[in-house]
Amino acid sequence: MPAAIKLLVLRLSVLIVVLVFIAGCGESARKRSSVNLYVDAVALAESNEPDQAVEKLKLAVRQNPDFAIAYSLLGNIYLRQNDLAQSAQAYQKAAAINPWSFEDFQALGRVYRLMSDFTSAAQAYARACELDPQSSGPRYGAADAYYQLGDYEKALEYGKTAKDLAPTDSEIEKLLGDIYTARQDNEMAIDSYKRVLELKGNDPQIQLALAVAYLRGGRYDSAKELLESVVAAQPSNAQAWRHLGFACLKLGETGLAVEKYLKAVQLGPDDWRAHKGLGVAYMMKYRDLKSLGDNGAADFRTKAIAHWSRSLDLNPAQDKLLKLYRKYTQ
Repeated sequence: MPAAIKLLVLRLSVLIVVLVFIAGCGESARKRSSVNLYVDAVALAESNEPDQAVEKLKLAVRQNPDFAIAYSLLGNIYLRQNDLAQSAQAYQKAAAINPWSFEDFQALGRVYRLMSDFTSAAQAYARACELDPQSSGPRYGAADAYYQLGDYEKALEYGKTAKDLAPTDSEIEKLLGDIYTARQDNEMAIDSYKRVLELKGNDPQIQLALAVAYLRGGRYDSAKELLESVVAAQPSNAQAWRHLGFACLKLGETGLAVEKYLKAVQLGPDDWRAHKGLGVAYMMKYRDLKSLGDNGAADFRTKAIAHWSRSLDLNPAQDKLLKLYRKYTQ
C-alpha cells in the first residue's frame, strides 16, 4: 500500500474515533451515519473528487443539521471551486453552529472579501480577531475591508495591530501605505512604502505609489527620479508617464512635461487626466513662446485647447478646466 494511502487511512481512522467520541455512545444511528459520510467526503476531497465529496456532505448535514465541521468542509470545497455564494452560505452555517470557531470566521471573511461584500467581511474578520487576538491574518483582512469601505480610522486601527503582530509582512505595510494615502497623511505613506521596498526590493508598483506620495508632498525631484525608474522597468505604464509629466511640469521642465504627457496619451488615449495635463503643458509652452514674441506660439495654444476639449469630453465634471477652456476659446 502506497505511503500516501496509508497516511490517509490513518488520518481517517483517527478522525472516526474523534468524531464518534464527540457524538457520544448514546447518539442515534443517523448521526453515526453522518460521521461516516463526512469521513468519506474527506477522502473524496483529498482524492480530487470534490463533486462527490459535496454530495456526501449534503447527506451528512441533512442527517445531522448541527454538524459544524461538515459545513466547514463544504465551505472549503465551494471556495476552491470558486462558488463564492455557496461557500459563504456553508461557512455562515458552520459559524452559527460553532460561534467559537476562529477558522470559520476567518474563512468567511475571506469569502466575503472575494465577493466584494466588505461590510460582511469586516464583521467576520472582527469576530475572528476576538477569537484569536494574536493572529495577524484576520486583522489584515479587517483593515483591508474597512479600507475598501472608506472607514480609514478602523482600517488604520486594525492595520497597525496587524503590523505589530507581523512587522516584516510587506502586504500589511503596503496596505498601511494605501490607508495613509487615503487619509492624505503623505509622510506616513512615504515611510510605509519605503519600508515595503526594503522588505520586497524594487517593485515598480510600490515605487509608483511612493512617487505619488512624493508628488502629493511636494517632493517633485524625488518623485521624478522614482518615476523614471518605473517607466524604465515598465515602458507601457501610462499612469507612470502621466505622473512623470506632472513632476516635470512642477519642476518647470515644460518641454519634458510635454514629452512625458504625450507618451501617457499615446498609451492611454482615454485618460482624461493625461489629456488635461498635456493641455496645461502646451498652454505653458504657448505662454513662454508668446512672451518671447515667437510666431509659432499659437500652435501650442491650439494643441492645448484640443486636449482640454478631449479631457472634458471624457470627464465633463471639471469646472476649473471648463473655465480655462472657455477663457481661451472666446
